Amino acid sequence: MKGLSLEVRVGLLVLTALVLLGGFVFMLGGIDFGEGYTVFVDFNNPGNIKPGAPVNVGNVRIGRVQNIEYRGGRMDPATGRSALIRVEVRLDAEYGNTIHDDAMFYVTSQSLLGEQNMAVDPGNPEHPRLAPGSIVAGVDPPRMDLALALAYELLDSISQLMREHREEISQFISGAAHIVAALDRTLAEHPDALGNMLEDLEQATHEANLLLHSARGTLEGPEVRRSLRNLDHSLASVAHQVDPLLADARSITHKVDEGLDAFGPEERRSLSSALRRASSIAERADSTLSDAQAISTHIREGHGTVGALLMDEEIYDDIQEMLRDLKHNPWKLFWRE
Repeated sequence: MKGLSLEVRVGLLVLTALVLLGGFVFMLGGIDFGEGYTVFVDFNNPGNIKPGAPVNVGNVRIGRVQNIEYRGGRMDPATGRSALIRVEVRLDAEYGNTIHDDAMFYVTSQSLLGEQNMAVDPGNPEHPRLAPGSIVAGVDPPRMDLALALAYELLDSISQLMREHREEISQFISGAAHIVAALDRTLAEHPDALGNMLEDLEQATHEANLLLHSARGTLEGPEVRRSLRNLDHSLASVAHQVDPLLADARSITHKVDEGLDAFGPEERRSLSSALRRASSIAERADSTLSDAQAISTHIREGHGTVGALLMDEEIYDDIQEMLRDLKHNPWKLFWRE
């Protein structure tokens, strides 16, 4: 080394630094030249996971995150889902037979402030292996940032509401304080009032329980049970007699239908004509009866010759006197003085 020139020694130092830098990049970047296969995991929000993040089952690394693609919610015809983010995951070949098609991929972290990674639940061993190139749906991590943003927005809204309605809130608090003070003063002036109210409430509750117990005893008593049994017997008897009554009604209806069917068109026309004639005769009889009533009323009121003869007593007396005179002096029929 002593015989080397300054330029050669500087070059060796730079080369050594580049080798060390490459080793660090290789170790930190997770570059893997071994065999493996790729699967794709769809998320709506995968959190802060980065390319190169480990993929673990428990504490065992089985692969790494290769790439993160923003898809903008486009519909994927192959899956029928609209994914926002698609994460490309490369799994080591030696673990491929242990990851099944119902495996669950989710984003987690080893500590509250630690670097996020992807964890895998391998799934049911009885299911087939997860094939290379498969696209699965991942489980989104909890959105702490969204929760904090919503909490801040809620606190800001509450603060703004309190600023805008400061006077109303102050009046409400003041009114509540006055109510509490008045209640405290009332209890202090009447220390036994609350106890009496509680005793009255307890007494009312006790009386209500007694009333319910008495009502239950009455409803469950022998008289009510006897009435219910009689009602059941009556309903059973009615139900037993309903069927014969319905049968008789059906029989009568059937006979009436048969009787109507026995009338032909000619008989029905004759019956209709007879009914119309009977109706006409009834109308004429009613008109005649009305006329007779009118004549009777006219006579009773003393109108006309017959009415005067029947209702006027003077004319009746004159006729009586004339008849008596004719009996004693019949010659007056032939000779007038």
